[in-house]
Amino acid sequence: MSSGKLMRALQFEQPGDPKEVLRMRQLPVPEPGPGEVRLAMRLRPINPSDVLQVKGVYGRKPPLPAIAGLEGLSLVDALGQGVSGFSIGQRVVPLGLQGSWAEYVITTADNLVAIPDGLADEAAAQVIVNPLTAWIMAVEELKLGPGDWLVQTAAGSVVGRCLIQIAKLRGYKTLNLVRRQGQVAELLAEGADEVLWTEDPKWMDKAQAIVGARGAAAGVDAVGGSLGGSVAMLLKRDGTLLVYGALSMDPLKVAGGQLIFRTLTVRGFWLTDWKLRTPKNERDAIINALLKAMSKGQISPPVEAIFPLAEFQAALERADIPGRKGKVLLAN
Repeated sequence: MSSGKLMRALQFEQPGDPKEVLRMRQLPVPEPGPGEVRLAMRLRPINPSDVLQVKGVYGRKPPLPAIAGLEGLSLVDALGQGVSGFSIGQRVVPLGLQGSWAEYVITTADNLVAIPDGLADEAAAQVIVNPLTAWIMAVEELKLGPGDWLVQTAAGSVVGRCLIQIAKLRGYKTLNLVRRQGQVAELLAEGADEVLWTEDPKWMDKAQAIVGARGAAAGVDAVGGSLGGSVAMLLKRDGTLLVYGALSMDPLKVAGGQLIFRTLTVRGFWLTDWKLRTPKNERDAIINALLKAMSKGQISPPVEAIFPLAEFQAALERADIPGRKGKVLLAN
């Protein structure tokens, strides 16, 4: 159903490079049905998942044509019949969404998370994908605690920086692997315990010396290929490697002997799956714990730049730059 008014939306009719297939369209503003809420979108991060979906290689493929974007901060704009507990103008983020790269979007009321007053818009816009992924992997899935070592690839990413921040709360230590030498000093200044540049021919020897003979409690990998396999070699007996990304697009290379003789566990983590299988009361408690830490400034996802929605191509180019210190956001 439509209100008769028009909104701007970044739509794609076929998969491909977002800079080539996304088009700014004028589409009808939707009306909320029973149990639904219309959201006025305010800030939207450009995440790898957004780009991969437009390219047609993400795990969730919408019917085409589709509006891009899977996350963002919004204001409650209109309430459908039977909706209670929310007020017009309230800041919320959808827990799962298709089409955030538009001015308005519809979702169900039970899909919304209220944002506390003390949390800045730029941080709130990123809550659901990167900080939540980091929190669940460290606290819920791996249950890292005092004295544990975590080895992570893509440590300069927003997820990686959040994992470093969470380490200060939980007492575990981080061994962070980066592709750019300049990020070594940068992450150390942000509180990382150890940072290694993977172009250093001796990085593996240094990593083994850091985690010691016992090995790291766990690893998280967003790269794949041989680097992800190297992380498995740094784990303790019965250790776990969580794979949450595949930036290299190369198959993860883990030696069979590593799995067999040290009984390692290698498994994937996908936030969308976690949302679907986790009971709502547990899910809400975990998200509230994260929001509390973020409101205190203990976890703060960095921002690289903010672009108007109309300048989406420039924003996508900025998001492609290697070594960014934070997320690129799309505003209205």
